[in-house]
Amino acid sequence: CQHSSSSRGVVCLEAASDAIGPRKREGFRKGSLMNAKRIVSCLLWACSVDSFAPRRSRCLSSPAPSASSSFSSGGERFKTELHLSHLSHRADLALVSSSLTILIGYHANLYKKEMSEEVTWRKYQADIRESWARHVRESEGWLYAIQSLRNAITAQTFLASTVLSLLTLITGRIWDLLRKIPASQKWDRRLMTVQLGSIACTMLFSAYQFLQGVRLMTHVGFIFPVRPTDTTADGLMRTTQNCQWLGLRLLYVSLAPISWVIGGSRAFLTVSCLLLQFFRSIDRKPESLGYEQFQAEGI
Repeated sequence: CQHSSSSRGVVCLEAASDAIGPRKREGFRKGSLMNAKRIVSCLLWACSVDSFAPRRSRCLSSPAPSASSSFSSGGERFKTELHLSHLSHRADLALVSSSLTILIGYHANLYKKEMSEEVTWRKYQADIRESWARHVRESEGWLYAIQSLRNAITAQTFLASTVLSLLTLITGRIWDLLRKIPASQKWDRRLMTVQLGSIACTMLFSAYQFLQGVRLMTHVGFIFPVRPTDTTADGLMRTTQNCQWLGLRLLYVSLAPISWVIGGSRAFLTVSCLLLQFFRSIDRKPESLGYEQFQAEGI
């Protein structure tokens, strides 16, 4: 049946008549119904093939995409996506490196200024605490000293506990996000691990500095009445100011990696620039605080 519908119908009729011929006359009546059904089914099949012939010809006329062409297009797409991912990773690395350079470079410059005897807010407060310890020893105001130390110890203890509480909440949240990342996305898992490590390091060192300040001030409280002429307490009070300053500074710096988790590398760079402006405003030389008179009197 590879010709037109009429030829297929004739072939089917001839096949049916050949099937009817050898039968006996007495069995013709019984098999006539079945033969008729066969003829109708052959005709219907021939018509259906002709009706689908144009569709088959159209399908055959339009060539299907070959496996090699589809494979090549998929390979090009994969190469493009891989190239874009490498570019995005490089851009993120450049932004993060710029942020770290801003923060580290500022504090390196601040340390250089303090080494060159330039007055900053941290140095001013350290001088004040050292002079306060000398005044307490000379005036023997032990009760006043213990009350002042108690207030400072309470404040720094509160700061240390607050930092640790915030670190616990942030770590739990980031850990949940880290567990939801599929194992196949190794870059995202490593990136979030680095982000969590940076937040934990800054906040843990911040709490550590606060606690070190508390420890030293507690020790100073025991030194005052026992060794009123010992200048060890003066140096320890200066160190407590450095611990408090460093604890607060690390707490401020921790905002940068937190913003990195929330908004990505662009947010990291933006917050680093804002922190730079904030640090410049609080680290400059104090004004209208009597520091010039303080230096002139040699207190």
